[in-house]
Amino acid sequence: MRIPRLPALLAAATIVLGSGAAWAHAETGKLNSTPAARNAALANGARTAEVKGQISEAANTLFSYNAAAPTKTDQAAKTLLTGQAVKQYDTMLAGIRRDGPSQKLVLTTTVTDAAVRTLQDDRARLLLFLDQRSASGTTGKTTDVGAVLAVDAVRRNAHWQISALDPLGGS
Repeated sequence: MRIPRLPALLAAATIVLGSGAAWAHAETGKLNSTPAARNAALANGARTAEVKGQISEAANTLFSYNAAAPTKTDQAAKTLLTGQAVKQYDTMLAGIRRDGPSQKLVLTTTVTDAAVRTLQDDRARLLLFLDQRSASGTTGKTTDVGAVLAVDAVRRNAHWQISALDPLGGS
């Protein structure tokens, strides 16, 4: 008695292909569960651009100061900061608030570049590269410095707020 070859070959092929599909599915699950796969900064260009733009503008506003209009910075802090960033910001700007009026200080901050390190749901971690220029109205002296700031951000009501600040140094 002769066994038909075609059905046997098809059965063997089904087993091999089915096993391969099961293995591929398991491997895909492993890859999708890695931190990199959950990082939308790598895959969602629109959301990455949104957080970079809003947080860069926030930093430009928050870290610029004019002794002639100090409340502008304070008002911005109320809407652009949340959580531990409020206290961190107050500590960072304490000297400027103390000495700024007597020196007629004008501090201008510009974010020259921003990188989104992680973006997951409504949370992000960014690196901001800042150029800062301070000018004293009493002495006429100007100073330029660069700084790098790590920032945690949260998205609430379609707007990004800074939730933590970590100065990484300056030059």
